[in-house]
Amino acid sequence: MTSGQDEVVLKGGRANTGRVVRIGDEVARPTYPQTTSVEHFLQHLIAAGIGFVPAPLGFDEQGRQRLRYLEGTAPTPPYPPWAFDEKLLVEVASFQRQMHEAARSYEQPSDATWAVSAGDYFPIESLRCESPIVCHNDLGMTNIIMNEARHAVGVIDFDYCRPVDPLFDIAVAIRHWAPFGDLDLADDVQLDRVRRFGLFCDAHNLSRNERRRVVDLATSFLEHARHNIKALAAGGNTAFRTLLNNGYEATNAATVTWLIDHQERLTST
Repeated sequence: MTSGQDEVVLKGGRANTGRVVRIGDEVARPTYPQTTSVEHFLQHLIAAGIGFVPAPLGFDEQGRQRLRYLEGTAPTPPYPPWAFDEKLLVEVASFQRQMHEAARSYEQPSDATWAVSAGDYFPIESLRCESPIVCHNDLGMTNIIMNEARHAVGVIDFDYCRPVDPLFDIAVAIRHWAPFGDLDLADDVQLDRVRRFGLFCDAHNLSRNERRRVVDLATSFLEHARHNIKALAAGGNTAFRTLLNNGYEATNAATVTWLIDHQERLTST
């Protein structure tokens, strides 16, 4: 395992801000109760032919998780106009679909431990599904690695992966990639959100009923997240406190209203 090299702090993220570093061709990250299960799932994805996720490399002498570094960069707020290229949106949806297909054959260990309980992060509706599969559940822009040509080449940060309705995973991703809120947008970015929602759903071949459930799950997640982020901020997490100070609550509420007002247009295609 690489040692004796400089550690370079990687940008992006909120929960792990300043604690994820690059060391040569490896990444060192904090560990959590679910980290061993996350590594097992990543190994399955790689064995299934998914080549755009980081290979787990065990743990270092400081107890940090080590992963193979994926070359490229992830966009950070305020997101530049090129991050909203429709081809990129479809690439991300395609990556997500490939991970879903690979996850369907995954057999989790009997002692698997996943991300925080449903009451902490996941609305209960996300778990109500006949055939839940392990999903990423945090496929925002800061977790997509892009090459110099601005194509998606990697997916990182699987801390929140756990078995859910795959439509929930789509709902979480699409609220970033459509996107439904303006908090992290540059002032000059103008988007057709309804069209972008349709393109993302088309990449998954979703039916009208499935698109309606995606909207419902996105609404449920946002309402749940509004309360959860306030609790995290109150608990001392400075990144989430900053998020609140930057207007998250008002943006979140406005996004929920937008989803409700546009539900028919979003699900009519």
